[in-house]
This record gives sequence, structure tokens and C-alpha cells, in this order.
Amino acid sequence: MKVFLSYSRRNEDFVKELYRRLTRDGVSCFFDKESIAWGANWVIELEKGIDECECAVLCLSPDFCRSEWTKLERTSAMADDPGGLERKLRPLLLEPCDNFIPHFIKPIQQIDVSTQRKFEENYPGICRELGGTLVEESTTADRDKLPPVCLLPDRNWMPYRSLGNGFVARVSDLWQINDMLRERKTAVVEGVGVVVGTGGIGKTQLAIEYVHRFGASYPGGVFWIDAEQGISNLIATVMRGADIDIDSTLEERDQLQQLWKKLSRFPPVLIVLDNFPGNEPLQPWLPPASSIHTLVTTRRRDLNYSRLPLDFMTAEEGVMLLNSGDRKFGQEAAKLVVTLGGLPLAIELARNFLNIRTSVSIDGLLQEIKKVGEIKALSIFAKKYADELPTGHIKEVAATFQISWELASSTAQAVLQCMSLLAPKPIPRRLLRKILGLHSENILADPLDDAISELANNLSLVELDKENDPWVHRLIAGFVKTTIGENNSSLHDKVVNAVKEEMARVTDEKDALSYYQLEKILPHAGILASSEFIETGQAIDLLNYLRWHNGKWGRYRVAEKHGRKALELSEKAYEPGHPTIATSQSNLALVLQDLGELKEARELLRKALESAQKSFEPGHPTIATSQSNLALVLQDLGELKEARELAQKAYKCFLNKFGPGHPHTITAKRNWESIKIT
Repeated sequence: MKVFLSYSRRNEDFVKELYRRLTRDGVSCFFDKESIAWGANWVIELEKGIDECECAVLCLSPDFCRSEWTKLERTSAMADDPGGLERKLRPLLLEPCDNFIPHFIKPIQQIDVSTQRKFEENYPGICRELGGTLVEESTTADRDKLPPVCLLPDRNWMPYRSLGNGFVARVSDLWQINDMLRERKTAVVEGVGVVVGTGGIGKTQLAIEYVHRFGASYPGGVFWIDAEQGISNLIATVMRGADIDIDSTLEERDQLQQLWKKLSRFPPVLIVLDNFPGNEPLQPWLPPASSIHTLVTTRRRDLNYSRLPLDFMTAEEGVMLLNSGDRKFGQEAAKLVVTLGGLPLAIELARNFLNIRTSVSIDGLLQEIKKVGEIKALSIFAKKYADELPTGHIKEVAATFQISWELASSTAQAVLQCMSLLAPKPIPRRLLRKILGLHSENILADPLDDAISELANNLSLVELDKENDPWVHRLIAGFVKTTIGENNSSLHDKVVNAVKEEMARVTDEKDALSYYQLEKILPHAGILASSEFIETGQAIDLLNYLRWHNGKWGRYRVAEKHGRKALELSEKAYEPGHPTIATSQSNLALVLQDLGELKEARELLRKALESAQKSFEPGHPTIATSQSNLALVLQDLGELKEARELAQKAYKCFLNKFGPGHPHTITAKRNWESIKIT
């Protein structure tokens, strides 16, 4: 339920507190001070707020009853329910005002909140009646403790799991994020240098823990977004997680506005924009509705919103993390924390090393880090990723990666090398199995599962998502790439071929599982398509599979982007008139047809047909396919004579080539007969 708060300016302090409590407890409220954006037309927004709310809470006082504005608000709210059967008006009595209350409000049951005691007594009932769930106020003592993991709302998209009791320190940061989101709606968590999430407690992990420990405060839904994938990914993810439909033929900005409008009708919602990129403005990503809260993680310092600069761990916090494992250390552990620069990931990796190598002391580890700091692989890593590591700690942190790497078995190393060539997103085990050819002999002996368990549980080099698929942080992936070698084309080929084989499933209409399973392959296909080691033809194939799959999901604008990129690569790589260019033109035209952009689709298909006629002998099926595609677009444009002629030619070609019972022939005949010239 969405509630309109109608009040007099003289009672604003009371309404601010009421709004704070109701939104905390999951009630979506229109409160003009918070719900009307800077620069918006105040009157129009007020009218829209009344229309979109299911009821109006009237904060009764003499000033309220005398106000012309509140008269307009209450009469508008009851216009659709003159008999009061739907309880559109919910009066709260702030001050005695018997002589002022309008006659039509007097018969409506009021709740007396004229004193603090009465407000506290009646608030639980008010909250429940408005669809909220009472959340206990946190005390100072509570804020010194780590909030427990809670159940997420039914509407959610959260691929990562909480560390549970393994999350130490940063408790005050969690509460500070909660305060910022409740007060300002948008909170930005910054990393100082690199404060990463894998196996540690940096900005990404902090956001993960916030979702799992405060997610119940957002009954409208919680949605985790990989911001590096763009706004189109935000739209697709929220649509899937919230189970809502958006017109995917609209421009991206219009789709986003439609999405925000639908989400604004829900109780409070949380959007997490993880790893927000440094090269674009944040404002276009932010929802206008006050009931939609946004948490951002980023390395940027220029975002003008409530910010939490996340610093490196103190010696005390680092020692807490070291002591959260099987071994316990004294104050000598503080020297290791200082050497590692307080970087959570490095401390976590060092902790796991010490848990495995129980004979190694803190001093022994410090000596080892110093000794391996000059090896070639680490210097390459330091040079390549210096911008992502705090100055003065490059070699030490890289050395920590090296130690964990050397502890890994050969199979685990091979798995990690494959993962380093893909996106820093969860990778389906079936894909890794296909790349490496690791097959299980029986349920007790699975080399892939054993390797992933080793990397996740023993070495903290990968994390597992809620489906138990592994993902590796980009920094670890960057280090692992240096172990592959620049001339190792064999592994690159295996990775590309396996991803291509997976994505090719989109062409098989009988493969029902691919519709959902390929969703997890998309980021990996996308990163390979733009990688430096892939051949142009392979990149074009991947882009066409991405176009096809997104088109199946109705994400036509996303499909269009992939189609245009495939055409761009084709035109750069091949001479004009090459069949690959024609295929890319046809593929893009089909997406444009779905989007209703028929004139551009027609021109592309004319070029594709012309190319096919030059490349193949008359009567070739490729020519017939181009004729059939162009005919359908011409039909939509009303150019029926030419459309029918082309469709007839396509039908005759397929009939001669394949016979009357072939699916191509049957479809072509149906298309031809459907074009009627009146």
C-alpha cells in the first residue's frame, strides 16, 4: 500500500517522524518534503502523488482543517470513494479540533495521537493497518553488535551469500550505511585504494552483508546490479527479480522511467549498484521515487551523495580477521597487518595460508613475503595493476597472491586460469567442466568440485554464489593471468570455443533449458567478444548469439547493441559485399523490425539481398532467405506488391531445393499467402 501524508506545515515535525517510522517499517509514503524532486513542478507532482496512493492519512489539527491545500488533498483522495467503503481517508488526531473538522470527516473513525504516549500506544496498529511490519528501534548497544542475517523479501535478485559469522569488524560501517539510506535514499560506499570483497570485508562485501542483514527492511524487493554492465543490465535484472514487464521496444531511458514508475508502487525497495564505473554520471541511474533506496559501491570520490569512505583495516581489526580462523595469534599478528597495508583481501589470504601451513609463524610468513616480492610475475602484476593497489603495498599484496597460488594444486590452478580469462562473475560449473574436460568418475571423485572447494574453502581465491558456482575477483584474476603466459593460445582457444558452444544453444528451439541457463553465460560471452585474443570471426559469432538470446528475452535494445557491434566488426574485417556482412545486416534488421524501426530494417535487408545475389548462384537458399526477410518488412511498411513478389520467389526457391514438406518451404508458402493485395 502507498500512503499520501496530508498535513499542515505547522505540524511538519510530527509528520517527519511519522514518515521516518513508516518507511523504516516498509510502508511506501508520499511525503512532499521527500517525494518531490528538486526542480519538479510541485503542483503536478502533488496531484500525481494523490492519484498513485491508495489512501491518504489526514493529520488533523485546527491548522489542517483551515488549510485550502489540505482541503484540496482530502477531497481529491475521496473523489473515487465518496461512500468511504474503500477507506481512502485515514484520520489521525494530532490536536483537538472538534469545532473545525469538516462534516464528512466526522463519521470516520480517528486515531488519537495527540500525546507522545498515545502515539506510541497506537503506532503498531497504524503501521499494520497501512501494510507495514514493525521493526524495533536499534539501541546504542544494538549498534555495537553485528545484525543477524535475515530472510530476503520474495522479490529479490541477490547472487552472493553472506559470510555469516566470518564477517568481522566494519559493524559501525553497516549501521552508518543504514542511517544514510534512511535519511538520504542514496548512499555511496567508497574504497580508499582497493578494499575488495573476495574473502575479505571491503566495499563489495560490506554491501553484500548490508543486503543480507537489513534486507527485510525493504519488503518491496532487493536487487543487486553489476553497474559495469550498464543501465540495460539494471533494467533486465530488476524486471527478472521483481517479475514485472517493461516495453522493451522503448528507448533505454524510457524503459527506465517505466521501471521506476512500477517500482514506486511497491513498499520500500533497495537497489545496489555494485562497482559503479568511473566514466559516467550517476544521476541517470537513480530512481525519482523516495521509496526506492540506492546503495552504490565505487572507487570514485566525485559523487555528491551521502558517502562512506571505507578505509583500510586498523591493526586491531586486522588481528580480529586473522584470529577468525582456526589458529589464534597474539599481538605479533599486528606486524603482518601493517605489512599488508590493512588490505582485507590480503589479510584473508594470509590467514588461510597460516591455517594450512601450521608450522609457519607470523615472522616466517613476513620473511617469505619479503623474499618473493621481486619475482618477475609479481613485477608484471604490479606494473599492470598499480592503479588498483594502494601505493607502497603493491609487491607485498601481490606476494600474498603468489603464496596462495603456489599452495594450489595443479587442477585448482588450471581452473583459476580459465576463470581469469572470463568475466569476474559466477561461472557455471558445466562451462568449466567443458573447457577443462574434467569429468566425474563417480559422486565421490569429482576433480572439478574438489578443485573449486580447495580454491574457495582452503585458499579463499574464489567465492561461491547462491547456486554454488565460483567467481573470482578481478585483482586475483589479473594476477593469475600473469601465470598463463602471453603465447598460451591453447587455453584461450578452449575458453572461447566452450563459450561459443554454450551460446550456440540459443539456435536450438528444442533446448528449453538454454533459455535460463544462458543468462549466466552472457557476461562471459560479452567480455570474450571484446577481448584482445579472440579472432574477429569468433567475436562476430558471439555477438550474434548474444543478439539472438537477448531478443528471445524481449530485450530488443540490448539485442540491437550486439547486432550493431557485429555489423561494425564485419564491415571492418571484410570487403564490401562479403556474405558475413550480409548476414550481420540481416540479423540487425530482424531486431529493428521487432523495434518497429522498419525503414532502416528495409535498407539493411536490401543491401543483404544484393550481396547474396552477387555471392551465390540464382536459386540459392541464402538468396531466398534474404528475399523472405525483406518481404516481411515490406509487408509491415504496406509495400505489398513488392513484398508478395519477393515472398513468392522465396517460396519457389525453397520448393525446388527442399520439396513441399520441408519446414522452410512451408513457412515461405505461409508468408507468401498471407500477403494480400487489395
